[in-house]
Formats: sequence, C-alpha cells, structure tokens
Amino acid sequence: MSDQDLKSKPAETETSNSEAPLVRKRGGMTPAEAAYMRGDRPAVEGSLPMSTSRFLNSPLFVHAFSRMSLRKMGDDIAVTYDIPDMSRAIDDVADYAEWAKLIEIEKLKKPDFAAWLEERRTTQYDPRTMGHYADGTLGAAIRDFMISSGYDLEFMDKGMQPANDLEYLMKRAGECHDIQHMVTGFGPNIAGEHALIMMNVTSNALYFSPDLAAHISRSPYFLASANLMRSSLHYPAGMPRLLEATQLGIEAGRALRKPLHIVNWEDYLDWQMADIAADLGFTRGPGQAWATDDHLLLG
Repeated sequence: MSDQDLKSKPAETETSNSEAPLVRKRGGMTPAEAAYMRGDRPAVEGSLPMSTSRFLNSPLFVHAFSRMSLRKMGDDIAVTYDIPDMSRAIDDVADYAEWAKLIEIEKLKKPDFAAWLEERRTTQYDPRTMGHYADGTLGAAIRDFMISSGYDLEFMDKGMQPANDLEYLMKRAGECHDIQHMVTGFGPNIAGEHALIMMNVTSNALYFSPDLAAHISRSPYFLASANLMRSSLHYPAGMPRLLEATQLGIEAGRALRKPLHIVNWEDYLDWQMADIAADLGFTRGPGQAWATDDHLLLG
C-alpha cells in the first residue's frame, strides 16, 4: 500500500460525542465499538456456517425471506410471486409433530377451540345459489366477489378432506382468507393486506399459547416483517400508510373476541357487515380507500 493510499483512507480513531464526525466512519463501526457489541466470547468456529437457529440454517428460508424483504415490487410479476417460495421455506423448518401436540394441549385449555375443531365446518360457496342474500350482507359480498373476480374461495387444498385437526386448521385459514378481507374492511390492497396480517397475529398472540400462536402466525409474520423492510428500503413515501395499517390492525386484533381463524362465517351469511364486526368486537377498516396508495408501495 502506498503512502498516498494511507493518506486517502479515513482514520478509524475514537471521537468524543462532541467531536462526532459528520460522515459515518468507514466500516460502520470502529474495532472498539464492534468489540463492545460482540462481547468477549468469540463465536464457535467450524467447517460449516451452522447456527443454533434452524431458520438461519435453512437455505430455503434464508433465500425466501431475504428476497421478499429486499427486492422491489415491480409490475412485471404478481405481488404474490414469492408466496410459493415462502411456503417451501416454512415447510422446510416446520415441526408438524410439535404443532399437532400444541393443538391437543390447547384443546384441553379452551373448550370453544376444541368444539370448533370438532365441528369442522367447511363450505363450498356457489354464487349461483346465493341470490337471496340482501345487499350489505356477508352472503352478498361473497356472491358478488366470486362473480366479479371469477375466483374460488377454496383456492388452497381444494377438495382435500382434512385427516386431523392440524390439516383442518391450515385448510380453513386458506379458504376463509378472502372472507376476512370482506368482513374486516381491510381490503385486498398492499396496506389492507398488512393490516389484516397484524390483526390476525395480534389476536393469535392474545388467544393461543405463545408456542402455538408462533406456529399459526409464522406465515403472517414472515409477510409482515418482509413488507416493512422492503417498503422502508424502496418505498419510503408509502411508510406512513403502512405504519397506519400496522396500528389499526393491532388495535382491531386486540379488540377481537376470538381469532378470525376460528370464526364460523357460515353463521353470519345473512348479517350486515357492521353487525358482524360489532358482534366480534372490532372496528372495521377503510375498505378500498387505501388502494389509492398502492402506487406508493409498488413499482
């Protein structure tokens, strides 16, 4: 290294608070600062970069989470493009035996949860037979959504007959996702999806045991945390709306009398939306009003 190189490199010297540099030190931290943060216990060295975290040890999980968190949401592909990779990543680290055991423990603690699982309600909605539902009811909303979009609410595990409580819990969550959008007023737009996620993870954390809530909420947490990081990096103009969605979603989740996952929506088909929200204890979101801000969080 030449004398000129040594002169051009910023010195990594300690400075007092009153003498803090205007530009951050090269490398982010001085060696002394890094040592302070890492402590005096060196990491164990080995032939493989292994961690005590099974999530960090999963290449599928690391790849899916980092890509969803760091990429831009361009209009060349669907906003849901990363979901299959996320699904594989979560499956790679899932402990289904533990999850099933936690469900059995929860059933003993919560008779209403046990009764819901025992009943195993499921419905294949046909908009052609739903013309009798009045405007403003859940039944009418489902009918109109299916006709206008051409979508089938049972888009996951279609036709599958759950063999156990865990399979039913997972299948039911998928087939009721669009109904949750309709009832909560957190529409299928970027901020609305985020608010619904925060509503669900909050109610899960308050209702279920911590370990079971973590299993049930793993996909939503994955999506929410990636959404916040991606938006802060690439779409700062949309962050006020996304943070508002975070707040309103948490408030709605705290107000819920039970998680949306274990609501039998069939019992509410002839109810007005506002009455359903009142019965479940929460305040509805802004519907499609947030859709006008999607351009701030995409592109």
